[in-house]
This record gives sequence, C-alpha cells and structure tokens, in this order.
Amino acid sequence: MMTSYCSSEIAEKTILYSALTCPFSQRIAIALKEAEIEHETVLIDLSNKPEWYKDVNVDKKVPSLTTYGINFAEPSVLIELINELKPQKRLLPTDPVKRAQIRFVIQYYWCKVSLAWFSHFQNLKGSDSRKYIAKLQVAYTRINELLLQQSPMGPYFLGQQYSLADIVIAPFASQLETTHKAFLSGIVQQEINQIKQCYPRLQEFIQGIVNRPSFKETYPGDELIIESFQRAWKK
Repeated sequence: MMTSYCSSEIAEKTILYSALTCPFSQRIAIALKEAEIEHETVLIDLSNKPEWYKDVNVDKKVPSLTTYGINFAEPSVLIELINELKPQKRLLPTDPVKRAQIRFVIQYYWCKVSLAWFSHFQNLKGSDSRKYIAKLQVAYTRINELLLQQSPMGPYFLGQQYSLADIVIAPFASQLETTHKAFLSGIVQQEINQIKQCYPRLQEFIQGIVNRPSFKETYPGDELIIESFQRAWKK
C-alpha cells in the first residue's frame, strides 16, 4: 500500500520510507515482500524532501525503516534486520560459509559493477566506453565464476534457493540494463551483450532475479528510471 505522510503521529507498525526510482529502496521493498512483513510505504520526493523526515532519518536519505517504534537507516542494515526479523524465511542460509559467500558477491557486484556503472553514467558524454566495457568484462567473468561455484544452474545465486544476494543485486542489475538500452550506442550495447553471451550462468542469474514476482511488484518501470537519469543530467 502506498500512502502519503499526513500526520506527525508515530505509527506503531512497520513503515518503509522509500523513493520510486531508488534501487536501494527497492532492495528493502523486495526483502519485506519476501519476508512477508506487513508494512506501509511512504514515498519521499528526493527533489523536495519534507522537513519532518529528518525526525526519521537525520540525513534525510532513503530508504529508512520504522519498526517496533524505532527508526533504522542504511540499506545494508535494513536488509540484515529484515532477515533477523523473519529468519524462518531463510533469506540467508544457516551455513556460515554460504552466508559469507553471499556477502562477498554482494560487495563484489557493488564495487566492480555498480560503481563502474554509476561513474560511467555520471558523465556519459565524457566517459571512455572502452574502459567501461573492459571493467564489465572483468567483473562479469568473476561473477560467473562465483555463480558456478554455488551451482551449475540457477536461476539464483545459490541455484534454486533465493537469498539476499538476489535481492540486493537485482535493482542495480535491472537499472543497468535499462540505462544501457536507453542511452548507450548500439555498438557499445552489442559488445557488452557479447560478453554476457559467453556466460550462460550469468545470463540465467540476471533473468532469474528480475523475473522474481517480488522484483516485478516493486519495480517502478523503465520509463521512470530513464526519466530519473535525464532529470539528474539536467542539474
């Protein structure tokens, strides 16, 4: 349920403070759905953040989560909190080695793929496409290796078992694909697609995480993602 903030009263329930096109926010929305935690969603306008929101998050960043009357911030903390609230959903496996491997692939994807993507699209006209393609090739090669270490087949990081790895990576993998199609030249897109075609397990993984119902139900749509990038470039 989407709602607008209309009261200064603190609700004694779980509330997600989110922004429509924020991939960090979508992570938390997916996790809440997978954990089957009933919650209310309050949308925050990132271009005009309300003053009352500093009482929820002093930095006025999204996402934030209020539960048990306590406000929590930072996406990685929120993800872990949701898992701890509903451990029976097994968003993290009990095996400590598997848990470490999940945390590693999350960090690796962020450092090697997401940050490269952010950097390239912050200055799209002035960025070096060859360097970007090279970074993705190295990253995709390693991620494919990590996937195969878990299972020869997907559709998820652990194989058939859905986990926090899939939740955390999906919003960024999706927005990367959307912006590639919308803003990269056909030649650059073709080269990146050729790299991915070398890794069927990687392709299956990307398709699997973005076809998950919880992802589809929380994804704002390609059009809004594209518009958000266009607005950012105008600033």
